[in-house]
Amino acid sequence: MDKLNGLLYPTCYLRQDTMLRLAQVFSKLTLLIPTEDTRTSPYHPSSNCPMEIEAIAPAPLGERLGWFTELISNWESWAKQMGLGQKIPASTLMSAAAGKEREESIQTILNTLKKSTEATDPFLNAQIFLQLALDLDRQEDELHTDLGKLAVQEDRLKLILQGPGKLTDSPRPIEYSPMIVPLVMAKERLKAWTMLWQKFTDKRLWPIGESIALKDLIDSAYGTLQPSAFPIDLLELALPLDPNIRPEESDEISNMLTVLVDAIPNATIHDMNKDEKIQELAREIEEKWEEATKDQITGPRLTLTLYPQETWSEVLSKATNLNLGNDQVDPLTTNGWSFFLC
Repeated sequence: MDKLNGLLYPTCYLRQDTMLRLAQVFSKLTLLIPTEDTRTSPYHPSSNCPMEIEAIAPAPLGERLGWFTELISNWESWAKQMGLGQKIPASTLMSAAAGKEREESIQTILNTLKKSTEATDPFLNAQIFLQLALDLDRQEDELHTDLGKLAVQEDRLKLILQGPGKLTDSPRPIEYSPMIVPLVMAKERLKAWTMLWQKFTDKRLWPIGESIALKDLIDSAYGTLQPSAFPIDLLELALPLDPNIRPEESDEISNMLTVLVDAIPNATIHDMNKDEKIQELAREIEEKWEEATKDQITGPRLTLTLYPQETWSEVLSKATNLNLGNDQVDPLTTNGWSFFLC
């Protein structure tokens, strides 16, 4: 396994804030994307990202990619005309736009939407949902970035207008978010993403859930599977508010994290109790982390949560109501676990 290689879920687009935070811990990040279309980048095109980023399409559309792209374009045009929030499932749009050779106007799609009750491929619907979510996340991220640039330009203009006598003033410092914005429609995103994950062959990567809304959802699913047990937040790292401070660059911390994660899957419940080896290692990491980040204002937190006696696949299955089969190819065998960025 590549050193500190994370798998972001349930989003397919890497937001700027998320990218900066994960780069403080991970050296590589993998994104699952709904199609192999590379015309729209699934991550912020910043040359300053110190992480290696890999985008993988577990279920490429091949010759159907053009049809899929046109379908998404039609959906977005319809959404702009009608307004978002309509309770119309993706399956009805699928019926409206069925057939590669048909050229559907927006009015034709709307007329068919009113009549269509035919069910369609759930997996394809998941790809549509994930692509729409990717596009929305990208647009919001670009808007957030543009607003930040506008604030910098505004400060520079004020300094110029104040005249030479005021040029000793400095622009406002860059404002970094102290938290990761909770995901909208976290449950729907997770279900669609999990269907894509089923097609992904490399299950060795470290899962990283995005936002507290997602963690609450996963924790609740585990509580349903194990009513008398609780998730264990084994490790909690307070990330420096300034993303330029990267404790991950310490080989000692990176190596200790790798040892800890490798020990989790087959640990017994006794190993996870207080004062046992796995807990001692987690405390050592937290101590090293605090030493490396002392005197720093803290921002979001990265938590490593354990789900004893349930695999990660089983927890995902409960959270999404999907049948994920067995874990014969999943090395997260005895205990499920996941990082969460909140």
